[in-house]
Amino acid sequence: MKFLLTISRVISIMGIFVLLILSNSLEPQKMHIKDISSKNLNKKVQTQGIINFIKTYPEFQIVGIKQDNSSITVLINKRTNLTENQTVEIIGKITEYKNSLEIQADKIKIK
Repeated sequence: MKFLLTISRVISIMGIFVLLILSNSLEPQKMHIKDISSKNLNKKVQTQGIINFIKTYPEFQIVGIKQDNSSITVLINKRTNLTENQTVEIIGKITEYKNSLEIQADKIKIK
C-alpha cells in the first residue's frame, strides 16, 4: 500500500513539473491582423506590425499597429518607450471594446 502511495506521489510531482515546463515553452498561435475576428475572442495570439499611432495616458498606452492593409488597437497596461513606425511583435489576448476588437498586450518585443 505504501509503495502505491509513493509511486502516485512521484508521478503527480513529475506531472506538475512537465506542465510548468510546457507552460513556459508554448507560444500562442501566430496570426495576421487581417485574420483576427470575433471567433478569436479571449484567445491568446501573437502578431506583429508597424506602430501607426500612440496615445499615452498616466497608467497605460493605446497603440495602433498595422500590417499590410489591416490594423488593430493594442492596450498596454504600462507606459513604454515605443515610437511610431517601429515594428513590434505583440503577444496578448483578444478582447472587444466598444464593438471593436483589440489586443490586451502581455508582451511587446521591438523588432
